[in-house]
Amino acid sequence: MTEAPCLLECSALVMGFQRPLLGPLNLRMHQGERRLITGPNGSGKSLLLQTLAGRAQVLSGDMHLADAALSYLAQEHPRPSPWPLSGYDWFAAMQATTPDLPAVQALLGKRLDRLSGGQWQVLRLAAVLQSARTAGRPGLILLDEPSNHLDAEVRATAVQLIQRIPATSTLLMTSHDENFMRALGFTATPMEQLLEPA
Repeated sequence: MTEAPCLLECSALVMGFQRPLLGPLNLRMHQGERRLITGPNGSGKSLLLQTLAGRAQVLSGDMHLADAALSYLAQEHPRPSPWPLSGYDWFAAMQATTPDLPAVQALLGKRLDRLSGGQWQVLRLAAVLQSARTAGRPGLILLDEPSNHLDAEVRATAVQLIQRIPATSTLLMTSHDENFMRALGFTATPMEQLLEPA
């Protein structure tokens, strides 16, 4: 059986914002792989995803990303305001098709400014994952703490959305929510294992 193509490779990567904040770090992912990175707050999980998404700087080392459609769920994202946009508007802005999950469908006609924090988070997650489906080439999906703000009402929907990611898409996710990780059944990689010894 042939190995899936390498989609992402980082070698001795040092990241930050004009000054080094994290690294050197090594990471290699193949198409279709699911990787869950864990670690305490402040360990650099979010910075790694920001760097891969082009929102933080590579200060040294090498990062190679194959021709993949990148979809990124940041840890926080304020709701668009003051316009009374609906879930349908948000999906259109994200160039995403709407999923056939009833729990997400029920949110599409609602105004974004009237959604609970958990409803807004699950709508954002659904739009990011659906935009990855419509790209027409292998996807790299970056999810930064997707269980943030999720209450019991929408947590199961978030788990369903992530479990439905196509086998050809590659997922890199951060979390420190043990219940959420158990529900997904992913194997965790501690952040410290990606870092070269000091």
